[in-house]
Amino acid sequence: MKISVQKAPNGDYTLSFDDTTHTLSRREIKVLLMEAVKSLSPDAPSSASPPQEIQALAERLKAANDPGLQELITNVVDDDILIFLKSTENDTLLHAKLFDNMSEPKQTTLFDELETRFTDGVDETQLGEAVVRLTELTDQLQSEGVLEITL
Repeated sequence: MKISVQKAPNGDYTLSFDDTTHTLSRREIKVLLMEAVKSLSPDAPSSASPPQEIQALAERLKAANDPGLQELITNVVDDDILIFLKSTENDTLLHAKLFDNMSEPKQTTLFDELETRFTDGVDETQLGEAVVRLTELTDQLQSEGVLEITL
């Protein structure tokens, strides 16, 4: 994505994302900058709810390359992937893609765990913590060029 910011002669700023351009006042550009800095800080709370974050991550992983997914699955904590799978149990395309990229022993273990654990659902706190760790690992692998996501 090509991003550019230019100051216009009238004091406004032109912010361009590929072919989309927005004009912002000096105050609006400051607000945008402050919001970006806040959201990028390490301790910034997410504004999305865990179910929304899970859905966003699910869409990213469905568009991921197989070798990158295999690396993610190898490095993720089993409880995190289990919570993720449980919370997306109706997404058959996602499950097929993930299970196709797992070893048979890992598949068996996770299938068994899915049947016996979280019979009453997943605690929202556990869900939130798991999605944060999964998203961080996904972002890390993507920044390293291991995980390629084509949306």
